[in-house]
Amino acid sequence: MKINSLGMKISLIVTLVIAVIIVLIVFIVNSQTGVLVAELTQKNAETANHSFTKTIGDHKAEALLRADMIAISSDVIDAIIENDLATLKRDLTDFGEGLDEVTVCDKNGNVIIRTQNDQKGDNISNQTSIATALSTGTGVGIIEKVAGGGLSTRGSAAIKDHQGNIIGAISCGHDLSLTKYVDEIKDLSSCEVTIFDGDTRLNTTLVDETGTRVIGTKASDAVIETVINQRQNYEADLVLFGHNYTVYYSPLIDNDTVIGMLFVGVNTDTTLAEKQAMIKWVITAAVAAGVAGIILIFIFSIFAVSRPLKKIDVFADKMRTGDLGISSGSASVTGVRSSDEVGVLARALEQAYAQLKGYIGEIGDRMQGLAEGDLVTESAYEFKGDFVLIKDSINDIIKKLNDTMGEIDNTSSQVAMGAKQIADGAQALAQGSTEQAATVQELSDSTSDIADKTKENAEKAARAAALAGTIKDNAEKGSRQMGEMMSAVNEITQASQDISRVIKVIDDIAFQTNILALNAAVEAARAGQHGKGFAVVAEEVRNLAAKSAEAAKDTGTLIANSIEKAELGARIANETAESLTEIVSGISESNQIISDIAKSSEEQSISLQQINEGVSQVTQVVQQNSATAEESAASAEEMSGQSSILERLISQFKL
Repeated sequence: MKINSLGMKISLIVTLVIAVIIVLIVFIVNSQTGVLVAELTQKNAETANHSFTKTIGDHKAEALLRADMIAISSDVIDAIIENDLATLKRDLTDFGEGLDEVTVCDKNGNVIIRTQNDQKGDNISNQTSIATALSTGTGVGIIEKVAGGGLSTRGSAAIKDHQGNIIGAISCGHDLSLTKYVDEIKDLSSCEVTIFDGDTRLNTTLVDETGTRVIGTKASDAVIETVINQRQNYEADLVLFGHNYTVYYSPLIDNDTVIGMLFVGVNTDTTLAEKQAMIKWVITAAVAAGVAGIILIFIFSIFAVSRPLKKIDVFADKMRTGDLGISSGSASVTGVRSSDEVGVLARALEQAYAQLKGYIGEIGDRMQGLAEGDLVTESAYEFKGDFVLIKDSINDIIKKLNDTMGEIDNTSSQVAMGAKQIADGAQALAQGSTEQAATVQELSDSTSDIADKTKENAEKAARAAALAGTIKDNAEKGSRQMGEMMSAVNEITQASQDISRVIKVIDDIAFQTNILALNAAVEAARAGQHGKGFAVVAEEVRNLAAKSAEAAKDTGTLIANSIEKAELGARIANETAESLTEIVSGISESNQIISDIAKSSEEQSISLQQINEGVSQVTQVVQQNSATAEESAASAEEMSGQSSILERLISQFKL
């Protein structure tokens, strides 16, 4: 039988899937129950063992912390120093609340006091924790074997006086032989637990047939070999005291020494029965829920899926046939009023129908307007989604056609006006071209005359430049000769200065001679009659010196006048040389200017020649323009007639 209903298809597929899942669950649970229970049991035993190990580690850390706290207490230190045992026991009891034992000894290891009993005086320096505290002065936390058998988690610390001297030690601990520790682990994990001292059961929750805890018995050789000798965990399924157990052994190690074992066992007889009962209940509940779900799916698929989809299909068929005249004002044109996803689909289809009808009507109105030449009215209908592109396209078409036709209309008017203006202008241009030709001919004659005059000026400027060059050479020659004359005058001035120095030397000699003559006269006078002849000679020498001095003075005056005149001549010659230099510079600048004028005149002559040629070409162009203007006038007249036809065609549109 062929099934066309979507709801029935969904129902059959979901039913088949649920049935397959239920069958698989039942098969897997039945086949894997034993394995699952074994794995869960083994994992439970392993987890409980780890928890047991952590608990013992926590007890060891707590014992060390308490020992450190008690060792630094001022009250404890003062009580030990003062041997106040009553106060000391009270303080130890307060500090040691929750501990099984607190022991204080002196620095030699002799017990001062115990909180667990009144025994004292015995020496405990052989205990590892006490020996470490007394020898190193630091605390230590260990799992220690108790004298006489047993294990204890202990923390020890050295007790120091206020000067820092060791006066004793303290040991705190938990006695693992007490049943409260294994019972606590059993309550938390629902497993049987055992603490081994070496290979012997120290404390356990296991009981024999009489209900007595099994203490003092040894583990099997296989367990001892694996856990104690090889330091490995041991997992197995064992029969202990008449019950099946999944067991987990682990070594109890402290300071890298195996001092015992920890045991956790799960009673699989009770666990397997409980797990199987629970699994059967789960399977029964799953089957019942699956059957109820299948029935509900069938009902839902018929009333919530198949019927609404059938109504939507009828409505969609009308839209496919182009029947858009259905009134969209009713509450539900599809007849679906549900609020689920099918109802949402129906309402979305109705809205799409209404919008599509509006869009098609609006597009038809705008196209009809375009057919009638209406280029003014744009679409104002509210389009949504991708249909906005249709609205924008219609409005763009109207706008662009309106702009194009408007521009054509404006252009045709301007073309008509321009054609008339061109015709009038062409006629005027033809007349003006004839007059312009005559004017250009006159201009050509004038430029020819100017070119001749400019060429003549260029030749005269060249001759003036040559003459200025000759004058410049003569001025430079005079300047050089004036420089030679200045050199000669300077040499005369230097020679006069040298003569003046010689005259000064002669004047000095005459002065010294006069002094010598005077001294000679004085000596002749002293000689008396014998010195008269020498006095005459001295007088003559004196007269000669006076005359020499006078002559030197006159000569110096003349030479000074000569030097003054020579300096004046040198200054005048220098000023004359500077004037000649300025003249040469001015002549050079004038020569450059005249050369530039000559060059410019030559360039002007060439430019005027080119202008004259250009004017001749303009004359030819003006004559050609005159003929072209007449042809343009005829073309403009024809263009004016065509623009009138274009204006008449554009007037049919509403712009």
